[in-house]
Amino acid sequence: MNAYGHRAMAHWERHAPGRVAVLTDPEEFFTSLGREIEAEITRLASMLAGSDRREETYLEKVARLATARKQAEEVVMAQLVWISDPALPLSQAREEWDQTRPSDENLVVWAERMQDFPDSMPSSEELEEMATTWALSTEFLEGLVATEPPREYLRQHAAELQEAATIRFLRELR
Repeated sequence: MNAYGHRAMAHWERHAPGRVAVLTDPEEFFTSLGREIEAEITRLASMLAGSDRREETYLEKVARLATARKQAEEVVMAQLVWISDPALPLSQAREEWDQTRPSDENLVVWAERMQDFPDSMPSSEELEEMATTWALSTEFLEGLVATEPPREYLRQHAAELQEAATIRFLRELR
């Protein structure tokens, strides 16, 4: 069992002992969960880090990769490990959240407005704030504005958009 599996087991034993008690083989479950966590962290960190930048120094690259890894760990651990016995099962809470969250259509409307009025493009600080709010990268938002029609960009990047929605959902659970 890897370190993520051990952390998950310790947390579940403390915060959700009823769930651990019903597992037929807790050792195998947490070994498998640890592998799944590690794979998800690696996948998400790669996505968050993005590709290498030409002007980036070695230390900047190390910092970018380390930050992406840490963010991925936080997201994946929150999604797969840091559980308690919630009033609603996670799947029902997610369904409820999906029905009340801001629509991705808002991004399309924003991008179309930026295309119609390029002088109204937000400053880099405002763009970073929007990216943080939507759990997307600034590169994603810039790509959305650069693509006509923006809806096509969302369709092509549906997986990244879905991952961002999951991150926003998990933020609200805390």
